[in-house]
Amino acid sequence: MNHINGHGRHAPLQEKPSRAVIAAAVALVALLAVVLGVGAWAVSTGRLGFGAGPVGGASVSNTASGSALDKAETAPKPAAEHHGNSPDCPDTDCISMLVNGDLLFHEGLWEHFAGPNTSATDGTAFDFDPLFEPMRKYIQASDISVCEFETPIAPRGGPYSAYPIFNIPPEVADAAKHVGYNACTHATNHSWDQGADGIARLWDTLESEGIAQTGSYKTEADSVKPLVIDSPTGGGKLGLVTGTVSLNGMSADQDWQVDRLREDGDPHHDSDIQRAVDKANKAREQGADVVAISMHSVQEYLDDADSWQVSEAHELADTGAFDVIYGAGCHCVQPIEHYNNTWIIYGTGNAVTVTSYIPGNEVNNQGMTARIQFAGKKGVKGSWRVNRIDWLPTANMRQGQYVWCPISSDHPDGTCWNDAEDAKQRQRISDVIYKMGADPNVVREWNITAEQQAKQAQQTGQADQDK
Repeated sequence: MNHINGHGRHAPLQEKPSRAVIAAAVALVALLAVVLGVGAWAVSTGRLGFGAGPVGGASVSNTASGSALDKAETAPKPAAEHHGNSPDCPDTDCISMLVNGDLLFHEGLWEHFAGPNTSATDGTAFDFDPLFEPMRKYIQASDISVCEFETPIAPRGGPYSAYPIFNIPPEVADAAKHVGYNACTHATNHSWDQGADGIARLWDTLESEGIAQTGSYKTEADSVKPLVIDSPTGGGKLGLVTGTVSLNGMSADQDWQVDRLREDGDPHHDSDIQRAVDKANKAREQGADVVAISMHSVQEYLDDADSWQVSEAHELADTGAFDVIYGAGCHCVQPIEHYNNTWIIYGTGNAVTVTSYIPGNEVNNQGMTARIQFAGKKGVKGSWRVNRIDWLPTANMRQGQYVWCPISSDHPDGTCWNDAEDAKQRQRISDVIYKMGADPNVVREWNITAEQQAKQAQQTGQADQDK
C-alpha cells in the first residue's frame, strides 16, 4: 500500500531524510556559527564602533586602526594662547597698549641734543635717543606703544621754530622709532601750524620709519581708512582713532585733513562723533578686537578734566564703539574714570618737554605713562574687556639733565628731582588719578622692578624643571 500521500487506513509515518538534505543542514549550521563568531569578535574589539573593546586594557595592535585610535588622531588641538608682554593675562589672548603724553619740543629742550651741525640733512643734526632711552624697558613690557606727536616737523636741516607756530627737528621721529614706538597719533591743536606741507612731512617721515599713524592726512582716501595694528605678540588687533577739539583758531584747507572732535554746540560736533564711530566700526570690520580713541584737549594745567573732556568722553563712551578713551593736550595728568563700562584716562600730561618755571604750571614738567591691558579671545566679539591699567608717574628731568624719568615708588632709574620732590609729586599724581573713583584693583601703580623680578623667578623655575 502506498502511504506516501497519507492515504490509507493508518496515520503516515516520517521517512528518513536523504543524505543531501543532511549535508545542506550541516553546512547552514556551520555558516551561522562562523557569522555569529565573527560578529561577537567585532563587537568585543570595537571594530563596529561600539562594544566593550579589549578586555583588561589590552592594547590594540599598531597595524589596526581601531575607533579609539582614530579619535585620538583627529581630536582638535587646543587653541593657542597669546598672553603678550604684560605680567598676567586672565584669558586666552591679551593686548597691552602703552600710551603717554605729548612729545612737546621747545628750543630750550632740543638745543641740549644738538649735533655739531644742526643744518645737517643726514639725520645727525640732533640725537634725541638719550632723552627717550629710559622708556625702553616699559615699551618692551607692553605689546603696542603709541606716542602723541604734538607738533609738525621741519625739513631735515631746518629751519626750526618753537611756540607758538611749531616746526621741530625731525630727528624726534627717529628717536621715537629707535626706542620702540609702534604707532603715533597726530590730531592736535598744532597740527595745522605748518599747513598741508607740515602734515605731509610728518606723515612721510613716520611712514619711512615704519611707524603706524593716524590723525592728520595727506589724502582724503587716507583720512577715511581706519588704523588697525596687529599685536606683535599675536594677541589680537587694535584699532586706533583720534581727534582734536581745536586747531588754535586756524582752519585746515579741507575738513578731512585733521581728525576733529569739536565741542557740543559746534555745527560739526555731531558729524565729528559719527566720523569717529564710523572709523571704529570699520576697524572692527577689518578685524580689530578692541578699539581705542585718543582725545586732544586744549585747556591746560588742570588737575580735573574740563567740561569738554567729560562731555565728549561720555558721549563717545555712550556709543559703545570704544573699549578705552584716553587724552593728552592739557600738559597735565588728569583722573581716570570708569563710565558706562568704558575706562577713560583724561590726561597723560607730557612725555617729554622743557621745564616750565611759571608758578602754577609745574604740572607741565610731569607726565603719566599708562599700560592698558585688554583680555579676551582673538576674533571673538564680546569677549574683550580692560582688565588692568598700570600707571607710571614721570618727570621730565633727572638730576638736572633732560631725560624721561620714572618717579614710581620702585625708583628703577634712581632719583629724578630729589627724594622729597619725587615722593611729593608721585603722591600728588596718585591723588589726581583716583579722584574720580577709579578702582585700585584695576588701576594700579606700575612697579616694573617687581614685575621683572617675578618674570626672572618664573624663567629660573622653568629652567630648573626642564633640566
